[in-house]
Amino acid sequence: MSAVRSVQTSHPATCLFAARALRDFGDGFVAILLPVYLLVLGFSPLQVGIIATASLFGSALLTIAVGFLGVRYDLRWLLLAAASLMTATGVAMSLMDDYLLLLVIAFAGTINPSAGSVSVFVPLEHAALTREVNDAQRTKMFARYSLVGALAGAAGALAAALPDLTPWGLAN
Repeated sequence: MSAVRSVQTSHPATCLFAARALRDFGDGFVAILLPVYLLVLGFSPLQVGIIATASLFGSALLTIAVGFLGVRYDLRWLLLAAASLMTATGVAMSLMDDYLLLLVIAFAGTINPSAGSVSVFVPLEHAALTREVNDAQRTKMFARYSLVGALAGAAGALAAALPDLTPWGLAN
């Protein structure tokens, strides 16, 4: 109960930093393993590249759409919707092996084919962070936010080697 209470009473920026760290760790991990997974499914390097391009293009369009909608809706609601979309995307990607379906999921979802955060979350979190500090502290807050993301993404990319270290790894 105290863990739940401490999360509820913690500073909103702390929650945003934690969310960024977890998401970028996953992005770093997936940026390495998703192409390997798609190649194991039998897709050509060109097909893998097209899926990565579709995911970046879809993320760009979603980010633009959220830019227009962000002023009309609560940021918390938009962040929860984006997190739900990210979860649904991950589940759908793991269940499908048809190329066209994977292409649609990559475009419509939030799969990030790079270890850097290039998703709809960044502008939403930036908007939320600006509400948490005064003007003089804003640059310091964004620097910390970016550092947390970069370190978590690097750790996730490094952790992508873990499946090969297990007896049931990708190489087996």
